[in-house]
Amino acid sequence: MKIDRATIEIRPRGLCEIIDLALLFYRRHLNPLLPIALLFGLPIVMLGLVVYLVSGELWLGCLAFWLVLPLMSGAVILTASRLVFGVKLNVSLARALYGKIWAGHFFLALVQRFAQLALIPFIYGYLLRLMWSFTPMVVLLERLGGLPLRLRQRTLYRRGAAASFGLELMITLNATVIVAALAFIIDLIGSDFLGLWKNYELFTTAAGDPLKVGLWLLIVLVVLPVVQLSWFFFYLDARIRQEGWDLELGFRATRASMDGTKGA
Repeated sequence: MKIDRATIEIRPRGLCEIIDLALLFYRRHLNPLLPIALLFGLPIVMLGLVVYLVSGELWLGCLAFWLVLPLMSGAVILTASRLVFGVKLNVSLARALYGKIWAGHFFLALVQRFAQLALIPFIYGYLLRLMWSFTPMVVLLERLGGLPLRLRQRTLYRRGAAASFGLELMITLNATVIVAALAFIIDLIGSDFLGLWKNYELFTTAAGDPLKVGLWLLIVLVVLPVVQLSWFFFYLDARIRQEGWDLELGFRATRASMDGTKGA
């Protein structure tokens, strides 16, 4: 169903279609999605590097990077939610929009990530993570919290745990391939054109060089909006399948059109 001003067709989609839509949407709206991701993501990359340099442990730097990522993902999702319905946004407007509501989303996501780490050994943490994947959309777009938030998460999760797991598996495979391809390109540029390191050293000695660690984190940061957009469109799909949200939007558009006709 094509809703007035909507930049995508509002209809149910399969998992492959969702990921394909995320890739196309990211490419079509690279500006402002990539700049807004870099605006909030570069400080996260720097944090990961600082933790790595201070501790000397690569896994600690990656952990710090992962824990603070919701700061960036929330900005991407909020921006995408406006772009889907044809709202014209630049980086400044997107930053101002997110700046009013980022704190609640970020701190809730941080608490959830610590809980996931604590419960991962019992598998339950992973199941919670799949359910909590809807949290950014519910908090930022529906502005729910507390008990209404938990009930809303469960309702959306009924889209199917198997579907959530399948989406995550497909996203992980696609994102890994894209990250590896970008890293290979940067490796060739850094070795053959800039002479920063010998060929393929980006892959073999990344853990021992802060420059290479920073490049890897930056590559991951650039690719991550595809992952976040996939979950955002999965959220829209869950609403369409569970609530007939596409029909609701269609009726609203029809009513608005009829009201406009009467007014004329």
